Amino acid sequence: MSKKSLLLTCLALLLLGGGIGHLFHLYWDQKIDPEKCTAPVVVFYKNTHANLTLDFMYSLEKHTGVVSVNGTYFIDNKISGVIRRDVSYEWSENKDSTHFISTEINKVNHDETLPDATIATILPDFYVYPGKAINYTILTQGHRGFMFTIGKRPMFLCTH
Repeated sequence: MSKKSLLLTCLALLLLGGGIGHLFHLYWDQKIDPEKCTAPVVVFYKNTHANLTLDFMYSLEKHTGVVSVNGTYFIDNKISGVIRRDVSYEWSENKDSTHFISTEINKVNHDETLPDATIATILPDFYVYPGKAINYTILTQGHRGFMFTIGKRPMFLCTH
C-alpha cells in the first residue's frame, strides 16, 4: 500500500469516525434534553396546602406544550382531594419574559376530585381555566434546569 493510499484511508476513517461521533452526540443530546422538566411545588393558602408536581413538556419549534399537574390537596393537614389535569398551552417570548396562554384543560375525571373553584384558590388561573395567561421569567440553571420566576421572586425550579 502506498503512502498516499494509506493517508487517504486514514483520512476517510477519521472523517467517518467524526461523523459517527457527531450523530451519537445529537442522539445523546436529545436523550438528555428531551424538552421537558419537572418541578415539585408545595402551595400554602390559609389552612390548606397542596403537594404538587408540575411536568412541563414543550416544543421549542412550535412554541406549544402541555403541563401535567398532579398532586394532593390538604385541609388542616388531612387529605381533602386530588388534582390531576393536563394544561395545553402556547407560549411566546418577549425579551426576558415568557408569556404562557392555556388553550385547553384536560381533567383526569376518574382521579381529580376537586372543583375548579377550589383549585383556583391555590393555583393561578392559567392552570385552571382555558384562555388564561401567566408570565414567567425563565432562567437557565446549568444544563439540566430552569428557574421560573415572577418578577424577581423565584416560584419553582424545573429540572430534567
